[in-house]
Amino acid sequence: MPAMLIAKARLIWGLVAAAVTLVLVVTGALVILIGGLASTEQSNQDQAESGCIGGTNAIPTGGGVGVDGEEAEGSVSGFTTEQVQNARTIVAVGKQAGVPAYGWVIALATAMQESTLRNINYGDRDSVGLFQQRPISGWGSIADIMNPVKSAQAFYGVAAHTGNTGLLDIAGWRKMQVTAAAQAVQRSAFPLAYAQHEDEARALVAALADGVSAADLTATATDVSCTIGMAGISTSVVRPIQAGLALDNNNYGNGGSNWANMHTGNDYSSPCGTPVQAAHGGTIVIESGGGWGWSGRWLVKVQTAPGNLTTWYGHMQSLSVSPGQRVKAGQVIGQVGSEGNSTGCHLHFEVHPHGGGYLQDQVDPAAWLKKNIGKTLEATKQVAGLPGVGPRAGQPAAAPAAVSGPQVRIAQANIKVSLSRSRYRSDLARVLKHGPDFVSLNEAQSRSVSDISVRGYGSYRASADEYGARSQALSPVVMWRTDRWVAVDKGVVQLTKPVTGVKNDSRYATWVVLASSDGSGRISVISTHAMTSPAKSPQARRDEAQRGFAKLAGLAQGLQKYGPVLVAGDLNSPYPRSGGDGDPWGPKPLMTKAGMTSSFETLGAPPQGWATHDGGGTIDWLLGSRATAAATRHATFRLESDHHGLVADYKIRGQ
Repeated sequence: MPAMLIAKARLIWGLVAAAVTLVLVVTGALVILIGGLASTEQSNQDQAESGCIGGTNAIPTGGGVGVDGEEAEGSVSGFTTEQVQNARTIVAVGKQAGVPAYGWVIALATAMQESTLRNINYGDRDSVGLFQQRPISGWGSIADIMNPVKSAQAFYGVAAHTGNTGLLDIAGWRKMQVTAAAQAVQRSAFPLAYAQHEDEARALVAALADGVSAADLTATATDVSCTIGMAGISTSVVRPIQAGLALDNNNYGNGGSNWANMHTGNDYSSPCGTPVQAAHGGTIVIESGGGWGWSGRWLVKVQTAPGNLTTWYGHMQSLSVSPGQRVKAGQVIGQVGSEGNSTGCHLHFEVHPHGGGYLQDQVDPAAWLKKNIGKTLEATKQVAGLPGVGPRAGQPAAAPAAVSGPQVRIAQANIKVSLSRSRYRSDLARVLKHGPDFVSLNEAQSRSVSDISVRGYGSYRASADEYGARSQALSPVVMWRTDRWVAVDKGVVQLTKPVTGVKNDSRYATWVVLASSDGSGRISVISTHAMTSPAKSPQARRDEAQRGFAKLAGLAQGLQKYGPVLVAGDLNSPYPRSGGDGDPWGPKPLMTKAGMTSSFETLGAPPQGWATHDGGGTIDWLLGSRATAAATRHATFRLESDHHGLVADYKIRGQ
């Protein structure tokens, strides 16, 4: 836009203000203005009820243009005469309707984005005018919309010619960010675009109106100590950022230099300062310092109860809550920022259904939100949290003792999904004949709970209600002897997702933390079944397999802080019998980096030979945490399945 200096003459502005007032009366707007004032009064009442009225961050509603129509001295550069005249009209209409000054900022930023403050007779489809309103959408006739006064009245929600939702109809708009409030009225395909005009709009209001400073406007716009739409707070699951105000990066599970193992949450890009709201009700836990630095000065958790659903909110630039505070779904807890390990303004959002820690029970937040938005989720169990978490949320207790000294036995068996129930149970009996402390089963997605239930053993796998019948999440199962072990925590982590159209590429790991019944300590067992035949697939699928193994390694590494870890499963990548790392996308280098060692690496070939599959491949693996679990012997045994069983003894070392 051509730059020019606008000297604001008191007399000229008085005439403009008078002219605008005359137009308002002539067009029959006076009655609507009374309604607008009533709306503002109701807005003030809502604000008072929410405890947010007044204070250093409040915009004085009595400021703006004086009663005599005079304007403060000052100047604005960068706008044409037409643009300034349109801006003055928008401000005057807002003032006359009793709209607080912050509303003028929102209106100007909207018009800047929609029309560059020009009253144009064209636009997208049938959009015209300052705010690019559409006749077909009920904003009035073309003549109405092309009238700057009427179009501004429509935006504010005080127009006689349209009943469309305007700014004053939006509950809690005075506590929304500019871009959020503008989008609530405009419903644009580009909801974040208004943010780029905030500073310019504030400066323009400050220059065109008495008694309102840019600092005041900025303070109100960034004050999120109150909730958005207090009266409308939901008890059901909601998005952590209001719909339309953030872009979903869909990067859950990604790998790369930004993350030590994997990206355990999902990022939602939004301008810094955008309100972040609790996705569900619960108690606030705030983590800071130590290993939480990746999130910035703090990481906020909303916890339904210890060991239950907990969501994480990272990189926020400011908080509106304190530890131990109870919040409802939709209540503002802070502002989007770019704190810590961040490359731009965004919210890092994680979902932990069982209240687990880093790399333990997180699920894809986007999928979780899609499934649960609108549902009321309460704590479903009262159980101990993860090992090392004290009785009060967020208060670390002494680390639990690791299992020290005994020898444990673990068996791995991929029992073919197509076997009949009787043949399946026969193979399972062959596995249990070896008396293992722990069993890892694969391909159990078609098996009922009774199929995998055996007296003397506990078992855990994903819930069919949560993931769906026959989902690959149900494939890996962990079993344990109940006379020696008690499960104290458990979870499921998705490792891979389809990238080339192969539906079965959604693969998972099931993990269980077990305490010995004699009180000697704890051990973690992970069962997994990796995607089939990546070696014969496009590079994208091999890359996804590698990301899956990185997540598996991260899970194993994360659980080691609580004691020894054993991993078992059909990894669908042959162990490199002749040395080296094997498949470049495969598990060995990643698991080694995570402190995990295969029994094959420690002991060589089992006495029965290398094969763990009828095809001759060594694709079923057993691994132990190198520092705390040493394989002492292993063997394979035949099953009716196309896989052989694999069993190993591990000597548990003290930490």
